[in-house]
Amino acid sequence: MALTASPFGFLLRKHPSGQSRANAYTIDATYATAIGYGDAVSLATNGTLIVGAATADLVGVFAGVQYKDAAGKPTLSKRWPGAVAGATEIVAYVYDDPDNVFEVQVETGGSAYVQSAIGDQADLVAGTPNAVTGHSTMALDATLVGGTVQGQFRIVGFGSDGAYDATTNPFPTVLVQIAQHQYVANKVAL
Repeated sequence: MALTASPFGFLLRKHPSGQSRANAYTIDATYATAIGYGDAVSLATNGTLIVGAATADLVGVFAGVQYKDAAGKPTLSKRWPGAVAGATEIVAYVYDDPDNVFEVQVETGGSAYVQSAIGDQADLVAGTPNAVTGHSTMALDATLVGGTVQGQFRIVGFGSDGAYDATTNPFPTVLVQIAQHQYVANKVAL
C-alpha cells in the first residue's frame, strides 16, 4: 500500500512464456539526457535510444548500459548519465518484447484505477532518474484513455499492492504492457 508517491519506473514482472531478456541497443555518446533503470525508451530516427516521451511510440524499458569512457575504462551502470564525452562501445540493454508485463506506480489521483480499468490504457509521466540509485522515477498517468483512444500502456492487472483505495492506497501500482510499441501495430483501449 502506497500512501506517498514514490515512482520507480517500469519494472519487468513477467512474460507470458516465462522467459524474457534484455536486448542490446546503443546510445549516442552525445545524448545529454539521463536514462534510468526502468525508464521507457524509444528509438530515434538514427537508431539510437532516447528517453520515451508521453504519447510517443516506445521500443521498451531501459535495463542498464555498459561503455568505455574516454580513458578506455569499462563502465557498467543501471543509468546512462547523459553525454559521456569520448565514450565508445556503448551497449544499452532494453526489455523490448511487446509481451513483457511491467509494474508501475500511478501518479497522484489514480481514482480511475478500479477493476474496470483492466483493458484501458494510459500514458507515462516523465521523471528524472535518481542520480544515486540509477532508478527511474517515471509513473503512469492517473487519467485513463478509453474507447477508441490510443495510450502508451495497456493495463492488464493490479500490482502487488492491490486495487485503488483513496484511504489506504492512493498511489496504486498496476501491471501494464506497451500498447504503443515501435515494433508492432498499435491497438486502442477496450
